[in-house]
Amino acid sequence: MKPEHHAYQKFIQWVQEDLNQHRLMVNRKVFSVVFWCLVLPALMSLVLYGLKKFQIVNDVRQFSVIVFTPPFLYALYSIWPTFREIPRVFKKGGIGATLEESVREVEWREQVVQRLSQEVRLTEREWRLVGFHLDREIDRMRMQNRHMTLLSGVVLFFMFQFLDLGSLPEEVNGAGAGELVRSWVEQLSQWGGQVFSLLLFSTLFYLSGTQIHRHLERYRVCVERLGQSFD
Repeated sequence: MKPEHHAYQKFIQWVQEDLNQHRLMVNRKVFSVVFWCLVLPALMSLVLYGLKKFQIVNDVRQFSVIVFTPPFLYALYSIWPTFREIPRVFKKGGIGATLEESVREVEWREQVVQRLSQEVRLTEREWRLVGFHLDREIDRMRMQNRHMTLLSGVVLFFMFQFLDLGSLPEEVNGAGAGELVRSWVEQLSQWGGQVFSLLLFSTLFYLSGTQIHRHLERYRVCVERLGQSFD
């Protein structure tokens, strides 16, 4: 008698081999998100901190926008393919473009189902076990991605606090009301930039983590479709 996890292991190995065809593209996207949204801002933050520490630059707040620029530019680069599709969507209509995408998804799904039935030979009961375990793993990965996104946001927040880019300068303490209001406006603008960058980074980090969920959900539908063939 085969172990209960043997069918799921066999299915996962097949999925890994199938995804290896697109692995380079996926790895490149993940590397780009980590580099542009985490590594590069962190390096820039350390450079700014060093400039302030060694008093090369007294006020680094005016350069803080440099830290937020890489995630913003990468976000524009990521949504550029969507902008290119806008003329086609207006030409055929939103419903027409959605239906075309639906047809391509159905074609891919039927091809995968046919390959699964030929290359991964399992019984009806084993396919049901595969679907059960796949659902549980998708739920676990979703929760893990949420926790990692929250943790990365906290790390980025403390990095901003470490740089102390939003603090009031000491010379404002004894200034008049006009200077104090101007400092408050500058600080509010600085905090707004930090909040925007934090939300942007968290969104990109979360979306990059959902890539594997989307792949597994597509294969989960194929498993469900394959189970219908036994009826």
